[in-house]
Amino acid sequence: MPIQQIFPQPIYISKLDRALTKEELRAINKHKKKMYKNEGNTTSNDNYVLENKTLQNLKKDLNKQVLDYFDKVICTTNSITPYITQSWLNYTQPNQYHHRHYHSNSYASGILYIDADKEVDSVVFFKMDDITLELSVTKHNMFNATSWKFPVAPGDLFIFPSRLHHAVEKKKGTNTRVSLSFNVFFKGEIGLKSDLTALTI
Repeated sequence: MPIQQIFPQPIYISKLDRALTKEELRAINKHKKKMYKNEGNTTSNDNYVLENKTLQNLKKDLNKQVLDYFDKVICTTNSITPYITQSWLNYTQPNQYHHRHYHSNSYASGILYIDADKEVDSVVFFKMDDITLELSVTKHNMFNATSWKFPVAPGDLFIFPSRLHHAVEKKKGTNTRVSLSFNVFFKGEIGLKSDLTALTI
């Protein structure tokens, strides 16, 4: 009997196809001096880091991946243009974590890993449903798992629906995990006039 997957949550996984330049790394490292305590780790005070002139090429590279996500996942006929809204840096020291959360006022979100050790660093996504019954399982799979973990390395890029809950477990290893997170929205025309759903954003 075949088992079909329906309504899956898309996790777009890609790789930045180049190394960050010394200037880009220097611009990113400057934020380490200006951070605030988040729940479990620290976040840059600046939440528009990709607006930095030194990071404009990085922003263009990320925008290309965002467009690819919309082309391959969303596949809309609406005349819209996705764009990055806010962007910020997260720093996670050994034994720190990043609480389970999602991103409001955003359509899609992304995480680019600047510094990470694939042996110990990962990102966890959580199943979206309202089921309150818990059954013990002999083997986890994509149907019965309530969360799914992906190991991460420098240059890894994840793009996913902003409503999808995600978190970072307690940090192992000795490195400082550094990630650049960003939100994506779009502008343009959506809906249909004939359906009385037309909207210009």
